[in-house]
Amino acid sequence: MENLNQAVRKEGAIRGVLFGILMLVVDILKLYYLAHASTSPILTFVVLYPVYYIILFGAALLFISGLRNKIGRYWNLKQAITGIFIMLIFTTLIWNNGIALFSGKINPELAEKAHVSFVASRKAAMQSSHTPAKRIEQEVVSMNQTFAAGSKVTVQSFFRSLFVSVILVFAVSAVLGVLFKRERPAQPQA
Repeated sequence: MENLNQAVRKEGAIRGVLFGILMLVVDILKLYYLAHASTSPILTFVVLYPVYYIILFGAALLFISGLRNKIGRYWNLKQAITGIFIMLIFTTLIWNNGIALFSGKINPELAEKAHVSFVASRKAAMQSSHTPAKRIEQEVVSMNQTFAAGSKVTVQSFFRSLFVSVILVFAVSAVLGVLFKRERPAQPQA
């Protein structure tokens, strides 16, 4: 039993690193798209974001299923939650810190261009739906404030974000653990 628990943790960490790298690459590609190719609010909000979330959830389910299969196809609820939690916490750390590093230090101009393009798309979408100008301006100011706040990472904001992430990851892990647990069938007694 101890070997299975160790295997769950080890495989969860490995798959978490891989999933984190995958989502980091997808997020960087999304930034490039928003910065250089986004011209239509319809493409941005109706195509890009649904595809992005389908990739996110689909990849998560594939990685979790692969984790369960790698350790022998059977795990109890505790092992399922532990493996999924470890996988998702590694994913979160790599993905969030990687995108913060990329958009804050490696290529901040790209993040700024992507933000400007996103705001323009959002504004165009709101104008096409005949949203009042005052409401549009409030939304633009709010998006700019959120971007500015996200660009300035402090120790306090980092730990606050980490704390919230851990709680959310645990909650998601518990739900997915219930969905993905598969107990070994009982052996018939002779």
